[in-house]
Amino acid sequence: MRGIRQHGLGRSLYEECTDGMDALAAAGFSGEAARLLAFFPPVSRNPYQRMLYARGFNHGFACFPLADLGEVEGLPDDLKLVMHYHWLHRVFDKCDTIRQAKKATDHFLDRLKRQKDDGHTLLWTVHNILSHAARFPDEEKALRAGMADIADVIHVMNPQTRDLCAPQYTLDDARLVSVPHPSYQGVYGDYICARQARFDLDLNPDDKVFLLFGSLGPHKGTRQFLAAFDRLQEKLEGKGRVLVAGSPGAPDFMDEILALTSGRADMRLLRAHVDDQSVQTFFKAADVVVCPYPIGLNSGVMATAATFGRPSVVPDVMARSLPGTEDCVQAFEPGDMDSCHQACLQALEKAAEGHTAVTLSNWAAANSPEEISDRFFKALLPRLQDLP
Repeated sequence: MRGIRQHGLGRSLYEECTDGMDALAAAGFSGEAARLLAFFPPVSRNPYQRMLYARGFNHGFACFPLADLGEVEGLPDDLKLVMHYHWLHRVFDKCDTIRQAKKATDHFLDRLKRQKDDGHTLLWTVHNILSHAARFPDEEKALRAGMADIADVIHVMNPQTRDLCAPQYTLDDARLVSVPHPSYQGVYGDYICARQARFDLDLNPDDKVFLLFGSLGPHKGTRQFLAAFDRLQEKLEGKGRVLVAGSPGAPDFMDEILALTSGRADMRLLRAHVDDQSVQTFFKAADVVVCPYPIGLNSGVMATAATFGRPSVVPDVMARSLPGTEDCVQAFEPGDMDSCHQACLQALEKAAEGHTAVTLSNWAAANSPEEISDRFFKALLPRLQDLP
C-alpha cells in the first residue's frame, strides 16, 4: 500500500489522471461530470490545500498535487485538467537577478497560454496582493497581471481583494468566485485547557500574552513589533508577554530576533516548526494573536486564532478577510507601531469579553474545512460549466 498520494514519487501525471478518472467513475461521476484538478505548487506544511480540496469527490473533482508543470504538455488530447494555481511567487524560486525574473515571468505566462490552447482550464487563488517577501516586485506585478488576464476563474477569499489589488493589477469581476479562508476546526489538536497551556509555557494566569506565530522572516513585522514592545509594556504595567513561534528564517535575520529577545523575561522565542498537536499550546496560552504584517490580504494565522477563540490584531487591509469575525478583529495602520499597540490594547479588552470566544467558535463551526470545501466546489462548478 502506498502512503498519502504525493505526485512525483515514481508516478507520472498520466497515471495520476487515470487513477483520478477511475476513482471518479467509482464515485458515480463520468463524462463531463468528472473533472481532474491538478494544483500547483503543492505545499505540504501548510494544510490549506488539503482543507480546500477535502470534499472534491462529492462534487465530481479528483484533486491531486502537481510537482512538474512540464508534464501537462505531454498528456493525451482527451485528458483535460483544471489547473489550479496558488502562490505564484514560487516562479522566482531559482532567480537571482531581475533579468532572470523577467525571463521566468515570460516563460511561465507562455506556458499558461499553451495550457489554455490545449484545452485545459486555468484557476487562480489570490492569496496576497504581492508575496510577503517579494524579491522582484515589478516582475511579480507583471506575473500577476498576466495571470489575471489569462485565468478562466479567479478565486478570492478577502471580499475586498479586487479593490485592494487594483493599484497593482486588475481582476475581472465576471471571473471572480468569492469563498473565504476556512477555519482550522478539526485540523489541529484542540483538547488542552488554557491554564495547562500557560503552565506548559511557564506563563502566569494574569499575564497579558501576545502571540506572533508562523515562519519567521523580515517581511512579517516581527522585528518591528519586538523592537517597539517596551512602549506597549509600559501601558500594561509590566504584565505583557510576547510569544514568538515558528520556523526560523535567514541567519542574519534570526540574529536580529535573538538580540531583541535574549535576556528578556517578557519574551519567549521558539525557533522551530510547531507540529499540529502543539499549535493549540501557543494559541490557547495567548490572549491576543498579533499579525504585525506591513502588507497582507489573507492570513492562515488569523484564521487559526479565530479557530481557537482568540481575537487578532491585523493590518487594516486584512480586517474584513474573515466575514463574521469583524467584531473580534482589531485593525492597525501598517508600519505604525503606535497604531498596532492601540489595537493590541483593544484586542485585550475583547479577549476579556465572554461573547468573543462564542462568536469565534460559531464562526469556526460555520466555516470548517468541510463547509468551505463544499462552498468552493459549489461556487466553482457553474463557472466551469459556463466556459466556452
